[in-house]
Amino acid sequence: MVITETRLTHLISVVRHGHFGLAATSLGISQPALSKSIQGLEATLGVKLLDRQRDRVVPTTFGEIVMQYGTQMLHGQQEMLANLRSLNDLDSGQVKVSFGPYPSVASGYPAAGRLLEKHPNIKLSLQIQDWRDVLDAVIENRVDFGVAEQNELESDTRFQFEVLGTHLARLFCDPEHPILRQPRITLADTLQYPWASPRLPARLSNAFPREPFPAGRIDPLNGDFVPSVKFDAPIHLSDFTRGKSVLVLASLGLAEQELAAGKMVPLPGLTFRGRYGFLSLKSHALSPAAQAFIAEIRAVEAEYVQREERLATIYG
Repeated sequence: MVITETRLTHLISVVRHGHFGLAATSLGISQPALSKSIQGLEATLGVKLLDRQRDRVVPTTFGEIVMQYGTQMLHGQQEMLANLRSLNDLDSGQVKVSFGPYPSVASGYPAAGRLLEKHPNIKLSLQIQDWRDVLDAVIENRVDFGVAEQNELESDTRFQFEVLGTHLARLFCDPEHPILRQPRITLADTLQYPWASPRLPARLSNAFPREPFPAGRIDPLNGDFVPSVKFDAPIHLSDFTRGKSVLVLASLGLAEQELAAGKMVPLPGLTFRGRYGFLSLKSHALSPAAQAFIAEIRAVEAEYVQREERLATIYG
């Protein structure tokens, strides 16, 4: 059974005008053509939709039901088309993204600036969250895509993955931190001081002790490392190391300003390989605005990798 938009529109017009002639004039068609259209709709549904009274045409009980649902259908279709046009309009789209702590500063914010420079009318909603919260936001379809650690969901067929790259994270401290007096610094040595970092996935903390220690603790539910000083935005990092006790986990790119100013130094020999990228639901089609944002993030990440390589030659 096919009920066309045209026939529904014709029925609604007749009921609103209460007259075939007036409805036909407003629709720009002949009265016989309008009568034939209504007859076709009645034949399709197998019920009488209109009663022709002396001075007015009124809907039957069946006609009232078709009017109610037909109006909803037409309105819903118009709303759908309006939303599709909005999504397809790069210059007026809306994008919601959830970033893990490190990618938010490394590429998320710079890419957002570049995107808005080219398309200032795009509406952006940027969230910085623990990487596990990013995964939840994507799973629950609260964001268009996420940029975070992907390790635990790569075998889940619901998701689309794209690794942005791998980055070496290092421990940084104040230039006068007592740990620098040691001739050789081991992981066990660093764990005797508070760490400042985001939550780390279990794959990075396999060598850590299971019982609580000054650097933090292991979450018994999932094996994640929860530092004693947990942050979600890796900025103003030297504020954490000022007391000459805390060690900060970050990449050279994130600590570049502090390194140049002599406020922090990297601990020699200890590195952790970070790995993050795009995460989205396969069932969620990305709008042109979202795709444009992703393209900017890719470009910034490529530049960030080159920057880190340059800094590695300076700071080892």
